Amino acid sequence: MQVVSDSADLNQKNHQGVYIGNVEFVQGSTNLRAEKAITQGDAKNQLTLAVAEGSKDKQAHYWTTTAPDKPPFHAYADTIKYYPLKHLIELIGNARIEQGSNSLSAAKISYDTQEQHVLSHSDEKTRTTIIIYPEKKS
Repeated sequence: MQVVSDSADLNQKNHQGVYIGNVEFVQGSTNLRAEKAITQGDAKNQLTLAVAEGSKDKQAHYWTTTAPDKPPFHAYADTIKYYPLKHLIELIGNARIEQGSNSLSAAKISYDTQEQHVLSHSDEKTRTTIIIYPEKKS
């Protein structure tokens, strides 16, 4: 995994990293961008959790390729929690996912990257909105 940021504070003893300013994570076809991120690893330095926070102007943004014949999967939220070993992404606050012209928005969205399973959570102010366009026949 490659991590780029304006500044970084790494603590090898507790396997934690704090990254501030234009943070970018890249691992294969998976990307995560945020204004600030905190990572937690295990004793083998394997990433167990990344918490990415957006700024007032720009949300945190995760994207990946789910299949070679599909458009990239994009996820946006005020805060994104990524649990790579659990294959789980939690989008918290003004959450939105998009793939091609299809989209889903809610207060909170959980996404299982392995099963490609989405679960949305509403709150008192925001209901789940889903927009799906039928596939065009060739």
